[in-house]
Amino acid sequence: MLAWHDLLHLTLLKFLWGGSILGILFGMGMLITPKLILRLNGYFSRWISSRKLETVLDRPRLIERFLYRHHQLVGAAVLLGALVVLYVFLFRYNVRTISFVVPPEYWWLTDALLGMLQIGSVLAALVGGIIMTKPSLLRDIENSVNRWISTDSVLGVFDTANYSIEQHILDHSRFAGVFILIGSGYTLVVLGKFLFRSVA
Repeated sequence: MLAWHDLLHLTLLKFLWGGSILGILFGMGMLITPKLILRLNGYFSRWISSRKLETVLDRPRLIERFLYRHHQLVGAAVLLGALVVLYVFLFRYNVRTISFVVPPEYWWLTDALLGMLQIGSVLAALVGGIIMTKPSLLRDIENSVNRWISTDSVLGVFDTANYSIEQHILDHSRFAGVFILIGSGYTLVVLGKFLFRSVA
């Protein structure tokens, strides 16, 4: 019986091998009937703008009023969560289990990550205690760091249709067809060797 990672690897190989067959058919279509490929491309090429979704997500949501109104509950939850994490990594942390997963040359990275989690848990417990008892102490820090940074200008660059590459391929359909046919055929042969060898 195959392990889960072997099954995942085999599924990925089958998926890529099936994609190479589709690539061969697509390349042959661009060589034999490029007009049909153009019509199919026009049918499937539809631009779906994410502007409305970005407008909903790219909006500040203020939680300060809720936090100050229920500061004892929020502070207790943060403090409890930090103490649980700190307890797990101080007393329930199984080094032997981690050593089997992480190679020895990367143990220093595991130790560094563990140290960061412990320090972060102590700081979170401190913040949780302050929020629970006297949240006004954090007001100055909150005012200095609580700034809204809009991502509208950054996401606007990606939310534009760009047909230049697609149009260039369609203008040189014969060359693109040969290139896709060769690449897909090579992928079909190479992946087929690994796939059928693993199945056998």
